[in-house]
Amino acid sequence: MGLANYGELKTAIQDLINRQDVTSVVPDFVLMLEETVNRETRLRNRRMEATATLSFTGDTATLPTDFLEVRTAVYLSSPRVRLEYMAPAQFENTYTVDTAGQSINYTLEGNNFRAGPVPALASGVRLNYYQRLTALAADSDTNWLLTYHPSIYLYGSAMHSAPYLGEDPRLQTWIGLYDRAVAEVQSDDSRARFSGAPLTPTLSINVV
Repeated sequence: MGLANYGELKTAIQDLINRQDVTSVVPDFVLMLEETVNRETRLRNRRMEATATLSFTGDTATLPTDFLEVRTAVYLSSPRVRLEYMAPAQFENTYTVDTAGQSINYTLEGNNFRAGPVPALASGVRLNYYQRLTALAADSDTNWLLTYHPSIYLYGSAMHSAPYLGEDPRLQTWIGLYDRAVAEVQSDDSRARFSGAPLTPTLSINVV
């Protein structure tokens, strides 16, 4: 059973489910799994990280189109300053005038990233963020999740076949295999990030 691309994945899902009447909706199972991955905080992985330099008009910049969550935001002064998150209401109460300077805080409003004080540098913030999973569309498509953790796609897509299969006893098996695969992704990411490096505890205080 090959799982190198979207076409092979669809065939593998069909074989696993072993139902000939769901062929046309297998892509829906895959789509639902991809949306689960985007929502599932357990599946945040270094391979989902991307970096963008934000360009501001006043205190506002548009977030990348594939933005999912902030990992870090750094104001590119010398020395650089890591921005601290503020809830939108607190941000508005704190930054009541549009005076340019060295930004120290940020908030998110819709598809916008706002920095306060107003960045003195027009392209002054480097955003490291988790990006949405690149959806599979053409049969030849692949992405990091299918390449490195195909079991997530296979068992997660089968799991989302529940509305079509009804009370199929195999569903609990697929859910269990999916959860095990998620745990393996977490372990893989932790080993890659921290292997060989001592962990130093830090204290982070967020004022909301």
